Amino acid sequence: MSETTGRQGTFPIRGDDLWERLRTIEDKLSLIIEILSPEDSDGPTLDEILGRLVTLIAAQNPMLRRIDLTTGRVLDIQEGRMSRSARPDDEDGADA
Repeated sequence: MSETTGRQGTFPIRGDDLWERLRTIEDKLSLIIEILSPEDSDGPTLDEILGRLVTLIAAQNPMLRRIDLTTGRVLDIQEGRMSRSARPDDEDGADA
């Protein structure tokens, strides 16, 4: 009977071999985490990133409202209701 590797077939793994593999995986994961974790002075903090995202979303608010209104009009037309542009109560928020 010939000995097979783990990729070609299954065979019992010795305890020492298993621990060595786990140690190697742990070392690699530690290195990956170290590489992906910025130093304190490298790049913005999470709070700064979130603050920028909130600012960008707030700046897009008028466009998002127009998209929402257009989507609502399309749904009204598809469902056979009176279009939102024809409703008198919608004039206030149409250009917001």
